[in-house]
Amino acid sequence: MIGSGGTTSQGGAGGTTSKGGSGSGGSATDAGAAGQGGGDAGTTLASDSLAVRFANMILSKWPDPKDINTTAGFEYNHGIVLRGMEQVYRHTGDSRYLAYIQKYVDENVTAAGVVSNLGTTFSAFDNMQPSVLLPFLYQETGTAKYKTAADSVQAFYKNIPTNGDGGYWHKQSYPNQMWLDGIYMGEPFLARYAAVFGNCSTCGDTVVKQTTLIAAHTLDTATGLYYHAWWDNNPTGTTKPAWADANGRSPCIWGRAMGWYAMALVDTLGDLPASQTGRSDLVTTLTGVAAGLKSTQDATTGLWYQVMDQGSKTDNWTETSASGMFVYALKVAVNRGYIDSSYSAVADSGWKGMQTKVTTDTSGVPSITGAVQGMNVQNNYAGYVGQNKLTNSSHGLCAILLAAAEMEAK
Repeated sequence: MIGSGGTTSQGGAGGTTSKGGSGSGGSATDAGAAGQGGGDAGTTLASDSLAVRFANMILSKWPDPKDINTTAGFEYNHGIVLRGMEQVYRHTGDSRYLAYIQKYVDENVTAAGVVSNLGTTFSAFDNMQPSVLLPFLYQETGTAKYKTAADSVQAFYKNIPTNGDGGYWHKQSYPNQMWLDGIYMGEPFLARYAAVFGNCSTCGDTVVKQTTLIAAHTLDTATGLYYHAWWDNNPTGTTKPAWADANGRSPCIWGRAMGWYAMALVDTLGDLPASQTGRSDLVTTLTGVAAGLKSTQDATTGLWYQVMDQGSKTDNWTETSASGMFVYALKVAVNRGYIDSSYSAVADSGWKGMQTKVTTDTSGVPSITGAVQGMNVQNNYAGYVGQNKLTNSSHGLCAILLAAAEMEAK
């Protein structure tokens, strides 16, 4: 059964029969079998909740999910919104949301299980992220092509180039660069793949290695948070990025990069088994991240700044997408017992702030404002704060869907 414990649609086309469930089975505890962020058994979302209202807005505004973003094909701008839609589905059982996710994947995965634009050579983790929907769809529908596609994606990881420490490059065009973003784009799929299909003895080790490796190289000891990216000059011969300091580290603690990383931690922990070597290290890392989030939260708004540790600067500003990601990660982490229950207050304050970023038109249709545009690693502080803020961007929609699904579930 899906995570909501039922299959009745809330005002949609009716329920659906689940083939597998909300995750790898078992109870939603620190034992690692809760499923990737999936709704707790028995929870549901009201028809007037923001989670449902935003999910319905997306279905209405973009009947074909490929139109959510102008970038074509199998890539993260679509996948992150659909990951949020998945979370709303887990709490409602509304079959319209499942059908919407399936429509997008079917537009990009052939009947034979071939991911149409993945190719045979690694391009970027941006094109890997939607793969996390494949095991989910296999569980919910039992359709064999989703497992075939997932198998091909898992095998694809052997082709991703690595730096001298064995860290995955973020893009083929960025030699030896690791980004926090890439942990979210790549590691939750591996954890979910192993949890659902059980035939990947190395997946868990890879998740732990990649997640802890970038943390070791980007940690800011003053805040317990992590800088956006790291470049490794090993093997030598690649060009040093303009943003890299003497240690190869980027200059700022960017909110959304930390948002990706925080969500990756809770999502992978939900699928890694208790026996996974290094799993406790991820819990320790998450505990440190939670402390860093608490210390950098804006006391007035409950939100977090674009450059997280420099909120006192007058040109810095609170950013919506990262804030929603933090609310989601903290709420899930508290619910599963990964972090102390006192962090519920941090999530609650963040959720109140997120609601101030929601506007509603005269017909009652909601929009989410104030999410920074997609961006690369910047050379300096000015590069991070001098970015455009968007309404109903993929990043903002992902954040509000995930945060609302967890905060409003009863």
